[in-house]
Amino acid sequence: MKIYHILCLLLLGNLFCWKGNATVEDGLVSLGMENVKVVAQADGVCIAYEDNVYRGTYRGLFDVIRTLLNDPDVEGDIRLVVLEDRIPQITVSLGREALVAYRQEEVSLAAVMKGLAISYDTDEVMKILKGAKAVNRSAGKVELVLYPQVKLQNSWLDKIYGTVLNIAPAVEVGLWKGASFTGQVIFPVWNNLVGEMDYIRAGMLVLRQEIRLPKNIFAALSVGNFNQNRIGVDLDLLYRTNSDRWAFGLTGGLTGSSTFYGGKWEVTQWKRVSGTALIRYNEPYYNLQFDLSVHRYIYGDYGVRGDCSRHFGEVTVGLFAMYSGGEANGGFHFAIPLPRKKRSKHKAVRVRLPEYFDWQYEAQSGPWYTSRKLGRSYKTRPDENRSRGYYNPDFIKDNLVGLAERFK
Repeated sequence: MKIYHILCLLLLGNLFCWKGNATVEDGLVSLGMENVKVVAQADGVCIAYEDNVYRGTYRGLFDVIRTLLNDPDVEGDIRLVVLEDRIPQITVSLGREALVAYRQEEVSLAAVMKGLAISYDTDEVMKILKGAKAVNRSAGKVELVLYPQVKLQNSWLDKIYGTVLNIAPAVEVGLWKGASFTGQVIFPVWNNLVGEMDYIRAGMLVLRQEIRLPKNIFAALSVGNFNQNRIGVDLDLLYRTNSDRWAFGLTGGLTGSSTFYGGKWEVTQWKRVSGTALIRYNEPYYNLQFDLSVHRYIYGDYGVRGDCSRHFGEVTVGLFAMYSGGEANGGFHFAIPLPRKKRSKHKAVRVRLPEYFDWQYEAQSGPWYTSRKLGRSYKTRPDENRSRGYYNPDFIKDNLVGLAERFK
């Protein structure tokens, strides 16, 4: 009889835990979160999720934290892992004391956000979540992203500016963990140039695999058709400290030419070797990002470049200076958000604008400098900019506190 009672208690306990997990999962899925994993423990709960609904890196996290604070099934310590393409990015931890104090109205929402512990160290929490079933999976879902393209270049003597306006829709598909495919077509809208700019042509056609190694090492391998008329393979490695105060990166590529002249797509063998070594420092008070990098550029010239960028919420502006092939250059760049702050939930196919529009201005771009093709590099994804995927812990916390202070 005692054995029967024990078995009943165990069954009820498991049922209770399962129900609590399901309730938490349902709450996050109702926000539009994907790849949700929940593991309940004696001292709290571990959660992983991916945000493909909210623009930026902190808006979705803000609503996730509020949802958990108001969920009576959530007790004890809360440890969140934010995913991107199912790859862990950061851990956000909230202690039981702060949870209880908030529910008893002893502290404000802003005070809770200030007390969060945010780190790039996700190894421990992901070990706990290993084997948990993911809910609302993102694999196989398709996005049609309508990228605007604007190019202004003062490299000719017969016109003030060469201008190019394109619309470049891209089909973006999530595959297995860390893998994605991007297929893009460029449609000319208006330009005052000659050559491939007049033709409908291929944009980025890239198969990409990202992995996260232990100790905050991120790796990405991209194969396909990039921008800047390059086709080939690119490997990117980046190490971040737990606080993301410092980061160190290496990039290497082997590419050939990919051009579209006279209505014919022509490619060459992959013979050109390029690479970058990067040192980055993130200053926490003003959310400044300093990058110092040395390069072997696409066409064989060697150079050095320094960037100073400031992150104002979702807007990033910066200045840069570079020296390559015996010539100095510099200018500014920016990335600004595009509508909307919150997209529709991810169905089988979703049509949207990109999260950000980015642009770079170079002070020296005359005919002689342009003809030497100095300082040329390429991107491997159409949404690559300095605002996208910026998970710096100090930046995230500052903006969570700002949202909490404005929240009513």
